[in-house]
Amino acid sequence: MTTMRALLRLLLFTLVVLVILALAAWGVRTYNLNRYAIPGPDLTDRDAVIADHGGAPVDGDYLRGIHYPAEGDARPGTVVIFGGSEGSAADAQARQISARGHDVLALYFFGQPGQRDQLAEVPLDFFDEILHWRDTNGASGPLTVIGSSKGAELTANLAVRYPEIDHIVLYAPAEYTYAGLSFNSAQPPGSFTWRGEPVPHAPFTADPSVTFPMFSRLILGLPTSYRDSYEAAASTAPDDAATDIARFTGDGLLFAGTEDTMWQSEVATRALANRNPDLEPVVFDAAGHLFHQDITTLGPSWEVMLGGTVDANRQARRESDRLLFEHLDQWHPRC
Repeated sequence: MTTMRALLRLLLFTLVVLVILALAAWGVRTYNLNRYAIPGPDLTDRDAVIADHGGAPVDGDYLRGIHYPAEGDARPGTVVIFGGSEGSAADAQARQISARGHDVLALYFFGQPGQRDQLAEVPLDFFDEILHWRDTNGASGPLTVIGSSKGAELTANLAVRYPEIDHIVLYAPAEYTYAGLSFNSAQPPGSFTWRGEPVPHAPFTADPSVTFPMFSRLILGLPTSYRDSYEAAASTAPDDAATDIARFTGDGLLFAGTEDTMWQSEVATRALANRNPDLEPVVFDAAGHLFHQDITTLGPSWEVMLGGTVDANRQARRESDRLLFEHLDQWHPRC
């Protein structure tokens, strides 16, 4: 009986300690999530974006986005733009481009009604709806597609499957198709499907030396660099996970920074350009994953999550904007 009581006391003490540790971890996580939250509006709320900045909703079976008509003397053709894993439609850049005389579709590719809830198994063939939208709206001329980060991974996959795409611009791209960002299972499915079949991808590694530091920071609500995870996935990627960018028959621009902490986009930029000489690589020294006029406005998480320096990211933003508009003017010339 005495032994039983002692065992029960030990179990109760252990339970109390575990509860205290769980509450402490919850408190630390809550504090860190608030401290490192990126300030600003919810860019995934399309109605709010349109209410604040204008534009018209674009809807189809899977298609969701915002149409920004060309301002002033319109140039021919259409520019389609995708955001990244944050789930936005890159609407700020879309408005910047429309102000220069381009007709722009700023599109979501997951997270909206009728779309995949998470960035996993996104059907690439929803691009058929974009082509149909162009036809039904009387659009003609060159077609340029722009994507950033996971949106760049998406754009590269579209470019090798749709000969209708004339030009691409990839910011912080990937040379492989990676696993999706859905962690409902031990091994997430791929990011994309094509005609109902999974697109071959590079799965994430189960190496604890890579996963433990990352998940420890995620559990504690701390900003996290994913570069080690993507480098590990690339090192064991099957051959068919590499984007066959040589099949793309158009031309384009590739942008990256040498200090990208999200993933190895500067490595991918050079690899993609080596596979397709019609792609122009531009790698900015000391810049990170996101080019920005003042990246400090994103709060204290950017150094770990995105990388680079304030000055280098600012300079990369200015120079990439210059090159972007120089090429858009060439690709979509006024008659």
